[in-house]
Amino acid sequence: MKLFVLSEGTRVTPASRIRVYELFDLMAGRGDEPQATIVSYTSDSYCRMVMRGQRIGAVRNLLEKFYHIYALLRLLAGAVLGDVVWIQRVLLPAPLQVILQLLNRRVVYDFDDAVYCYSRRCERLFRRQVASAARVVAVSNVAAGRAASCGAERAVVNVVYTPVDCARLRPVEKPAGRFFTVGWIGSLSTSHYLESIWPELAGFAGCNEDVRFVFIGCPPFDTGALAARVRFVDWSPEAERRELPLLDIGLMPLRDTQWERGKGGYKLIQYMAAGVATVSSPVGANLELVVDGKTGLFAADTGDWQKCLERLLADREQCRAMGRAGRGRAETMFDHEVAADKYLQILAGIEKHD
Repeated sequence: MKLFVLSEGTRVTPASRIRVYELFDLMAGRGDEPQATIVSYTSDSYCRMVMRGQRIGAVRNLLEKFYHIYALLRLLAGAVLGDVVWIQRVLLPAPLQVILQLLNRRVVYDFDDAVYCYSRRCERLFRRQVASAARVVAVSNVAAGRAASCGAERAVVNVVYTPVDCARLRPVEKPAGRFFTVGWIGSLSTSHYLESIWPELAGFAGCNEDVRFVFIGCPPFDTGALAARVRFVDWSPEAERRELPLLDIGLMPLRDTQWERGKGGYKLIQYMAAGVATVSSPVGANLELVVDGKTGLFAADTGDWQKCLERLLADREQCRAMGRAGRGRAETMFDHEVAADKYLQILAGIEKHD
C-alpha cells in the first residue's frame, strides 16, 4: 500500500512527531506496510519559531503561505499516485476537499486537538472534512463523539490515544527518604494552566518543607519565596526520560471549556508510563485516561489541588501504588506498539471495505 501523509508540522512539533513520524517510523522498522511518504504542511523553520515562542512577522507569515501552497500541491499529486491519503490535523479549504474526493476517496483524517474551535470557518471545514472522510481517527472518545455529531458516520470513527514509547520511558526505583517531587510537563502554549494553580501548589509546599517542584518545558515564572525549591527544565527527549520517572506526582490542570474538552491528555499518558501518580482536572479525555483513586486523583474545584497533594503526601504507599497501576495501564492501552497496530487495522479496514 502506498500512503501519502500530510502532517500539520514536522518532527519538532509534538503532535506531528508522536502521531505521525514516530508511528510510521515504527511501522517501517517492523517491516509493516504501508510505504508512507510524509509531507509537512508547515515548514520546519516556522515550526521551530513557534515552538520557541518567537514573534513571527507579516513577511514571514506571507512566505509560509507559499509553503502551504507547495504542500497542498504535493497533496494533490499524492492523492493521484497513492492508495490512501492520511491527513493529520490540517483543515483543507473547502474547494480542495472537493477536489481531493474526486482524486482519491480513501482519505483518513486524524485530529488530536479541538481544531474546530479555532473559528467558525474552521468548524465548517471540520464538519465537511470528517463527513467526507473514509476513516476518522480521534484522540479520545470525547473527540470521537464530536466528529460523529459533525456528520462523520460513527462506524468510520476510530479512537487512537496519543501514544508513548513505554520501552524508552520507564519507572525507576525512588530512594527512601528523598524529597516529595511534584511535576508538570508541557510547553509555552499550555504553561498558563500550571500558573493558574500555582497559589495552591505554593500553599501545599509552604506547609511541607520536603516538597520540591520540577516543571519541564515551562518558561520560568515568579515562584516567590519558593524559588529555591522549584526547577524549570527545558524540554528535550532526554530531559523527559530523565526527569519524569523521578516525580512522585504529575499534574494536569485544565479549564472546563470546549477547547480543553477536545484535548488528548498526553501529559497523563506520559506520567503513567513513567510510573507516576497523577492529579488532574476532570475534563475531557482526562476522564477516560485516569482511573480515579487507582491511577490518580481528580481536582475538580478550587482547593482540591492542595487536598489531593496532601492526601498522597500523607500516604506515599498509595501514591506509589497509583504509579504502578498507571504504568500497567500505559503498557496495555497507550504504548506506541498498540497505536501502530490500530493504525494498521484502520488502513486494512479501508482496503477490505473497498
